[in-house]
Amino acid sequence: MASSSPRNGASDRDTGPEDWGNGRRGPAGQPLWLSWLQLSISSMLVVLFLVMLAKVREQAVTLGQLEQKMRAIENARSLDRTTAMEQQLESMIQRLQAVEQVGEQLREVDRQQQAFKQDLQLLRSRPGSILDDPSRLPSQATSPGRPLSLPAAPRPSASVLRPPQDNF
Repeated sequence: MASSSPRNGASDRDTGPEDWGNGRRGPAGQPLWLSWLQLSISSMLVVLFLVMLAKVREQAVTLGQLEQKMRAIENARSLDRTTAMEQQLESMIQRLQAVEQVGEQLREVDRQQQAFKQDLQLLRSRPGSILDDPSRLPSQATSPGRPLSLPAAPRPSASVLRPPQDNF
């Protein structure tokens, strides 16, 4: 069998682009090496596409995990804020209750003061009251910090006391 004859003294094994495929033509009349080149480039593009598709899926999974972590962190922060707000609310409620207690105490003191004013007006309105003559006030009334104790008011009686009669 005869092999193709070398051109210009070159052998079958020359590697120059003009010698690739030794002049054989592919199905479209193109040199055979061009068909192999197209096939290898297409294969590389398919592999590259599959690698990119795998990377996109991997990134989608990673993005999903990051979104879950972000939601968890946001929920934790919301929980911390809610807890802080609850503590502030409890503190405010305690302070309001203390203010209400002080207000109730003030109202009670005001009621007592009004009762004392009424008692004082009643005592002043009676003729011959102990308040008309300050010398009749008990001595303990002048010392600070001690309650004022007034002597009992004389009770009107049906019988009149008369002085004893002398039998001389």
